[in-house]
Amino acid sequence: MMSARSLLFLVLVALVSQGCASSMHSRSNHRLPPGTGSSGGSSLDTGLLEPSVGYRGDRLGAEVVNSEISGELQSIEINVPIEPGAVDRIEVMTQSGESMPMSRQATIVHNYETNNVGISIQVPKSENLRFRLKLIDDPRDEWYPVRDR
Repeated sequence: MMSARSLLFLVLVALVSQGCASSMHSRSNHRLPPGTGSSGGSSLDTGLLEPSVGYRGDRLGAEVVNSEISGELQSIEINVPIEPGAVDRIEVMTQSGESMPMSRQATIVHNYETNNVGISIQVPKSENLRFRLKLIDDPRDEWYPVRDR
């Protein structure tokens, strides 16, 4: 049979081990590619935009700088005056907040000289097109100079 002293020792060891184990963090360097899995990052919304050159969104000061129709596609370029490191990927949303189909992935240009972000999208041509951009910052992205500058 175990003595009270041995039992107390085992309980203390178990409690200390449990406390140490719960404070341990993974030291893995493995990072998922941007845009995969749950990002857990923050996002910004440009507000509603129209594909008319000079049109400004009601949030963030996003401005449409170019809009061209080619066949059934409309190419739109937007400048957003935010820190370039704050955007890792884009989702184009309809006016009601649903994901909008695109013919290609949105292109992001991080401009550190003017401290803004240029975005190029291609969407199906529509007569009354109104859309919003969801600008997503992925905290797992460690590409220099985007993170920890």
